[in-house]
Amino acid sequence: MAAAFTLTDFLIDISKVSFLCLIAFLIRPHLKFAHKFYLNVGLIAGVIGLLLGSQVLGRISPVYLSFSSGFSQWSNFLLVIIFASTFLGSTGAESFGRDILCTTCLTGSIFMMQVIVGIIIAIGLAAFMTDLPIAVGLLPVSGFYGGQSSAAIMGGVFETEGWADATAIAIVYATIGMYVALICGMWFVNWGIKKGYSIRKANHENDRAQSEITGLLAPEERKPIARAITNSSVMSPLAFQIMIIGLVVGVSNLFREAMMEVIPSWSKIPLHTNCLVLGAVIGIGLGKTKYNQYVDRGTIRMLSGWCREFIVIQAIATLRLSVFADFLVPILVSTVVICSLTAFQTIFLAKRWYKENWFEFAAGIFGQCTGSLTTGLVLINIMDPEGDTLAAEGVSGSSTIGSFWQQPYNTIGAIAMMSAPIAVLGVTSGIFVILVVAGFILFGRTAGGQKAA
Repeated sequence: MAAAFTLTDFLIDISKVSFLCLIAFLIRPHLKFAHKFYLNVGLIAGVIGLLLGSQVLGRISPVYLSFSSGFSQWSNFLLVIIFASTFLGSTGAESFGRDILCTTCLTGSIFMMQVIVGIIIAIGLAAFMTDLPIAVGLLPVSGFYGGQSSAAIMGGVFETEGWADATAIAIVYATIGMYVALICGMWFVNWGIKKGYSIRKANHENDRAQSEITGLLAPEERKPIARAITNSSVMSPLAFQIMIIGLVVGVSNLFREAMMEVIPSWSKIPLHTNCLVLGAVIGIGLGKTKYNQYVDRGTIRMLSGWCREFIVIQAIATLRLSVFADFLVPILVSTVVICSLTAFQTIFLAKRWYKENWFEFAAGIFGQCTGSLTTGLVLINIMDPEGDTLAAEGVSGSSTIGSFWQQPYNTIGAIAMMSAPIAVLGVTSGIFVILVVAGFILFGRTAGGQKAA
């Protein structure tokens, strides 16, 4: 009989993951491809953990890296913290201008397109591959639009529904998407500059910041990551913020238990999904009151960032390599089709919806919708290092708004895909049409003063 999982086991797992992070942090400055493709420590640490684990090193050595039986439970635990804190500290008073709303319609339509095409491809391939689950059609958008953390979130939800391979496949999509965003994105940028679509005319690269290589900020570049809300002699400021997150989790759990009494099938909806819903209600509600001053968004982001970093490492380190062979065809087909359509849709709509600097927006959107917000901003920075356009603000703002549909698809959408994929396809198609029509009505025009292709 296997020994019960304890908190000490959890602590030892954290120490092992920390060891992987240290190795990754120390070797990253010497990996030129990591700088070129902006690979972060979490991704490298996860790969190291995979190589040192039972699937690789364990095949040739009796000594290899192993984790406790509870390591697989990390995703559910960390997702609860991430979702409970997603909307905490939001004031709800941000000013969203034309460019942000335009970018939101464009990125939203791309998100829906990726869902629609992914499901259609899965349905088509299922006719020839008898063991292919239709739900695999939802995984591309989790990796392309959201990156590793979103892929791990959606994969984790699928795992709670009984699909053990989901996280591994989603991480594969996220990894491929990162390369597409940067490699194809660099070609995309150079093409636009040569065509004269960008405000940048020169075709040389800026010197890379030293901090992007070493991972360490220079003393003069270091900034506080959080603010103290409470007096430390009364209560630790960090403990105070953790308390707030804990209260959201507690309320969400009470809500879940109450709903289970009324609707027994509610038990199928995991705690982290309830945390997302109640966290949004509580966070947005607090944002409209004076009590929002007690939430420090910096601390909340720091805690959520730690969870996202570790959930990516856990997902990659435990990646089942056999998944590659089993799902190679749908992964390759969906990647080529979806990424190609993303590039086409981005250029087609951006040229018609933006008044100016459409290509800077297009490059950032392509980077965001195939890799992550970070890769999108990297591509924008290459063309607009001085911030002369509003592309960075527009893409960042749309990414924030996009979480309102991204997270439900990561959770509720994933659950719905297991039982009603056609319904998900129908709803998504409707949202796609609404976003495109709204974009043409509100923003439809040829970009003023911009050169047509």
